[in-house]
Amino acid sequence: MRKLAIGIVVVVAISMLLVPVAFAQSSQAAGSTVAGGAWSLGLPSSDTLGPFTGNEAIVVESGKVVKMEKMAGVKEGLQMKFKNEQGNVYTVYMGPKWFIENQKIKFKAGDSVMVRGKKFGSAIVATEISKGDWTMKLRNEEDGQPSWECCFPGKVKMQ
Repeated sequence: MRKLAIGIVVVVAISMLLVPVAFAQSSQAAGSTVAGGAWSLGLPSSDTLGPFTGNEAIVVESGKVVKMEKMAGVKEGLQMKFKNEQGNVYTVYMGPKWFIENQKIKFKAGDSVMVRGKKFGSAIVATEISKGDWTMKLRNEEDGQPSWECCFPGKVKMQ
């Protein structure tokens, strides 16, 4: 009986180690044009997004939140529809709902924000989003690794 219990514990432990790998791979479907290593973690897989390597330049766009919504294809992911000052509308990929909704900064339609990240097509993978004097950091700009941090004074970082 003891050997059976040990065997079950070993199988469960190995399974738990493999779940994060399976989750990371499930966000990228075979044939998807979205690539880019860590930059693609947590993005929906879609052939309509266009090519994305993660080597794109960092852009900064100012504008208004159109709406907040669930990210299609990413369990518990949130995205923002954003209209920049020139009138272009982008989908801003943010991060997990549990992180974004538990921060001091709250985003809603009509808010003036500054989005920093990598643009591809009509989407931006956000590294930072600022509202007023505060900035929410979402990804590391050097390698695209998720970096769920909040909040620091925006004037210090967004220069």
